Amino acid sequence: MEDTIKKNKFVEFTYSILSENGEVIEQVEVPVNYVHGAKMGLWPKLEDALENKKVDDQVNVTFEPGEVFGEIDESLIFEDDIKNVPEEYRELGKIVEFQNDAGDVKPFRVTEITDSKIILDGNHPLCNIKINFNVNIISIRDASETEINALNEVTES
Repeated sequence: MEDTIKKNKFVEFTYSILSENGEVIEQVEVPVNYVHGAKMGLWPKLEDALENKKVDDQVNVTFEPGEVFGEIDESLIFEDDIKNVPEEYRELGKIVEFQNDAGDVKPFRVTEITDSKIILDGNHPLCNIKINFNVNIISIRDASETEINALNEVTES
């Protein structure tokens, strides 16, 4: 009997994320795994779509703008004089990490550069856009007690 995805099944899959116009944003060929029903970080809409699927099934889920990576937070967009920014960070797409007083580190991406200004954005690059998440199921098996218990410990702490 062929396994289907249901609670306490260990699932491996590869995926791609495509923009609304079909452009590949991210392609992952190394299998990602999770235990179905463990609520361990897989987006609920995606996990629901995987329910009852089998090996080699392909699942396509569309997420509306802001549904996965949030809405744009204007307080995470900063403009500064370019002369205040070290040379090594004056490149579009460059990631700059800032640390707050509590010691938390947040990455900011250089999104715009002019002759005199630079703009840094701490929002997730995919926030507020519609994306298509395409999954190819590689394997399904019963999760071991260790895998289930380890996930329960993580979700309870």
